[in-house]
Amino acid sequence: MWKITEKTVTTEDGESLTSYGVTSGECTVDDITPSQPAIMHFLDMLNKYEASPGHIYELVENLLAEI
Repeated sequence: MWKITEKTVTTEDGESLTSYGVTSGECTVDDITPSQPAIMHFLDMLNKYEASPGHIYELVENLLAEI
């Protein structure tokens, strides 16, 4: 099962913001998007289709192309 990760990051301009990623078992991809609605939708799709960790980077690329 995939879960959301959350961390505070600092932009090049010195602005702090919350960035979201995903994790499942030993596979974690942090800092995907600052959009909570986008990561929630992504998480729902990962779990609905039982996405494997071996495809996560391709799936993240697809997500980023959409938002």
